[in-house]
Amino acid sequence: MQCKNCGNTLRRDFSYCPVCGAKVIKNRLTLKNIWQDLSFQVFNLDNTLLKTIRYMFTQPEVVITGFISGARKKFMNPVSYFAIAITLSGVLIYVLRNWYNVRLTEVSGNSGNTTNMDFIFDYQGLMSYLIMPIYALMTWILFLDKRTLNYSEHLVANAYTTAQVSFVQVVISLPLFGFFEIDYQTFNWFFLLFSVSFQFYVFKRLFGIGLGSTLIRALGYLIMFAIIFMAIGIVVALIAFATGQLNPEDFKPK
Repeated sequence: MQCKNCGNTLRRDFSYCPVCGAKVIKNRLTLKNIWQDLSFQVFNLDNTLLKTIRYMFTQPEVVITGFISGARKKFMNPVSYFAIAITLSGVLIYVLRNWYNVRLTEVSGNSGNTTNMDFIFDYQGLMSYLIMPIYALMTWILFLDKRTLNYSEHLVANAYTTAQVSFVQVVISLPLFGFFEIDYQTFNWFFLLFSVSFQFYVFKRLFGIGLGSTLIRALGYLIMFAIIFMAIGIVVALIAFATGQLNPEDFKPK
């Protein structure tokens, strides 16, 4: 028997080629094995997604330090985990805007008019990927004294924590906004506090620090978050004015 990928001669009891690592396909093509191959190659979902979600709540340090140290099979890798979470977040935003008719972002001008800035969420997925390095930079700075994780490893930790928070947001938001009239901005502030709390719960376990040290670092994170995202908000507003999404007339005094 030969490997269909590299042509190496194989024993009949081989499941994978020892030369190129390709899986040996012995059965006829069916919908079941198409899904199994697709899920493993694209999402790596073979019994790892739910396991990763569970462990990120109960033992997040096992997931993160395991990946960093080289254990790459037991849990889903951070890139796939983050990508699935962002995809589901995109679905959530679509449902909130188009099915539930929730106004996600509004800016009130001095004239009393309200400008809908939901167009920002058209780029939600791209922004999530661009913001991730900023999250990692902030936590790397806050934990510089520990000298345990480098910047790249902080990227891994933040990808896992951000994805986990996104999964929670999807599960909570779909029924919550479907059954109740809730202001999205109010919900977002409460969820931000939950997100930071969960993130530093994870870092507390990663670094084995005390509650007081965790709270001080979390406060520092919130201050850095406010400064950086205020700057990002200004840039977004300038782009909105330049593209006509915002009207300067709305902000003139009456």
